[in-house]
Amino acid sequence: MELDYNIFSVLHLLGCLQGILLGLLLIFLNRRKYRSTFFLGLLIILFTLMRLHPTLQQINFYEYYPNLFRLPFNFYWLIYPLFFIYSYRVSMLADQKIPYWVLYPGVIAFVINIVIFAQPYETKLAIDQSLWFKAYLITGIVYSFCIGIWNLVLVNKHQVLVRDHFSRTQLRELKWVRHFLIFSFVAYLIYFPFYYLLPENIYSKIFVLMIDYVTMYWIFFFGLIQRNVLSILSENGYYSIQKKEVKQKTLKPHDENLAALFNKIDEHMKSSESYVQSELTIVDVAKDLQIHTKQISTAINKIQHQNFNSYINQFRIEKAINLLREGDSTLSIEGIGYEVGFHSKSAFYAAFKKVTGTTPTKFKEKNAA
Repeated sequence: MELDYNIFSVLHLLGCLQGILLGLLLIFLNRRKYRSTFFLGLLIILFTLMRLHPTLQQINFYEYYPNLFRLPFNFYWLIYPLFFIYSYRVSMLADQKIPYWVLYPGVIAFVINIVIFAQPYETKLAIDQSLWFKAYLITGIVYSFCIGIWNLVLVNKHQVLVRDHFSRTQLRELKWVRHFLIFSFVAYLIYFPFYYLLPENIYSKIFVLMIDYVTMYWIFFFGLIQRNVLSILSENGYYSIQKKEVKQKTLKPHDENLAALFNKIDEHMKSSESYVQSELTIVDVAKDLQIHTKQISTAINKIQHQNFNSYINQFRIEKAINLLREGDSTLSIEGIGYEVGFHSKSAFYAAFKKVTGTTPTKFKEKNAA
């Protein structure tokens, strides 16, 4: 009896090796600066090991080594929970109590997998074909998907907080987390029918292989570049001090004269032009005015009906409009975007069109005419 190697099984095995290496890199490269990547690295490793079982089945590995049948690599109970914990730790909600309990069912399931793996081959084969074991697997998938949906809710809450605290939101809104979750939901809803109904179909094998590689490298890439968002606010210590003050004394923003407070904020923004700083946060404004971030956010939300990000971008666009109307500026349109505080051309164009209904290029052409 020989192992039935083919191009797809070889690519899957190479993918497993890459996945383990990528996971270890994430864990060790950022272990001091961003400890949250530990959960992302562990996720890649577990995902890779989980994909090892069907690959070994395809090459008849278990017929050659029956004692290794049902390796304890069924991690459906852990994949989305690990991603949820990672999302929580890098989000604006990281200072709250993190619900690590979502990992407990996965740990219990892993123990069950070890117990099953320790059984004789005939017993494992009977368990594998039993209805209760199939129900157990399906329950794990359903549980994991429920945590994935909770993760989407978490990202929505996080994005609201980001727009209330940052003038630059790129790579801080965790959009990639939302996109990855939606991709994974759709991909695996398609994957399961392919895997069970057309296991030997060449298109099915290509599709599964693509999912594996896209998943590994997508997570690895953003795991390297994603910072813990809350830590950006806490770097100067002022935000952390204010958080402690909130716990000691509950703020009552409705008791304040919000209109007067907003006018003070507005006058400060116009006189200081601090909005041209691309990395401006609500903490910077609070530090300048010696006012609590919560009060500033409430004043902007209640009086202007905007979040902090939209409020700051409005000043930037007004300044950009003035520069575009001057006509004799030596700055290019992209240069004007950087001049008024935008971090990228795409962010400038998107914000400009949102405020004016047209692009900077068309606006300049119209005013030049």
